[in-house]
Amino acid sequence: MPIRKWFSNRNLNYWLLRLLVFFSVVGPGIITGTADNDAGGVATYSVAGAHFGYQMLWVLIIITFMLYVTQEMGMRLGVVTGKGLADLIREKFGLRFSVLLIALVFLANYSNILADVAGIASVADIYHIPRLIFVPVFAVIIWTVLLRGSFNFVQNIFLTSCILFFCYIINGFIAQPDVPAMLRGSFVPTLQFNREFIFTATALIGTTLTVWGQFFVQSYFVDKGISRKNLRSARLDVAFGAFWTDVVAYFIIISCAATLFVSGVRIESAVDAARALGPLLGDLARHLFAWGLLNASLLGVCVISLGTAYAVTEVLGTERKVNASFRQAPLFYSIIGFCLFSCTLLVLLPGLPIIFILTASQALNTMVLPLIFYVMLKLINDRRTMGNHTNGPLANGTAWLTIGSFTLISFAMLYLTFF
Repeated sequence: MPIRKWFSNRNLNYWLLRLLVFFSVVGPGIITGTADNDAGGVATYSVAGAHFGYQMLWVLIIITFMLYVTQEMGMRLGVVTGKGLADLIREKFGLRFSVLLIALVFLANYSNILADVAGIASVADIYHIPRLIFVPVFAVIIWTVLLRGSFNFVQNIFLTSCILFFCYIINGFIAQPDVPAMLRGSFVPTLQFNREFIFTATALIGTTLTVWGQFFVQSYFVDKGISRKNLRSARLDVAFGAFWTDVVAYFIIISCAATLFVSGVRIESAVDAARALGPLLGDLARHLFAWGLLNASLLGVCVISLGTAYAVTEVLGTERKVNASFRQAPLFYSIIGFCLFSCTLLVLLPGLPIIFILTASQALNTMVLPLIFYVMLKLINDRRTMGNHTNGPLANGTAWLTIGSFTLISFAMLYLTFF
């Protein structure tokens, strides 16, 4: 096609319109994917880079694929039916099964919220600020934003938080990684048949595919009011979210690999990584890592609390919209408030076994998520529910392969955790 014809007014107007449509849809997929890089995710990526260098970068390609496949199904279920996942589960499988499943979802989500609030407290420890001041201040800010903000305002806060993950990308460049080793680790799979390597590799996948993520992404697309005519743009939003999630994870790993791994420094958490980066790269790197951890924890608390409120209220059939006031949706906001402030109180208790809580939440996520994936596949292949938007043979094969692989990997991690 001649260049002059390509840049004709008609073509420019067409692509401008497509771009505007995409920006009107964008949000739920990017927010859900990025929030997977919460405090637990940052800790897992940091440990992978510090203990194994660049060897696990290739795993991120698998994670990106798995994340897209599962969240695209959630997006499609929401956009086509106009209902959240818990809504559809109640209609298809009955109230008793739904209540039991959502109770397990609540426990898994609550422990993740607790871990993210603990991440906020960890940043206070890095800067020697009293937890008793630091954590409640941010809890009140989060509560105020979610309660008083409109849907668009809350979404813009979330998207701004997603952009702030650039802290980790800047850190990756500051670390000056070994580019040949980085490329080799990205495209040449490496396996070590020992417990620590296998556990860390499976944890990378387990920290990204989450129970709360499947409920949140579907309900948030519904809450935003995305219609079927925008399915293609919504699918692109999910794809970009999966890609951005693992770009951030990539740079967290390489920043720790280029510094902590080559120096022989072993860590147990993201806080350890932030403290260790100071002497190796200077205060800027330490601050960027700490600020990134705070941002990840805040986004995780907000999104997982919302996802939990969506799931519970959908099962019970009550009002559940971010645009609603407290009077219009008392249960929705009460669930968010309970998760937020009870976790704040627990984190302020001395001697809280946070490592055990993280392990327990991962174990529960491992047990519940395969069941949720199975339910999603049943729903998305129901022609009465989805019409012409069911999975085709290729999509079903890909979904079963993804879900089956995740299930085997997750139960391997569960076995390694406890045995």
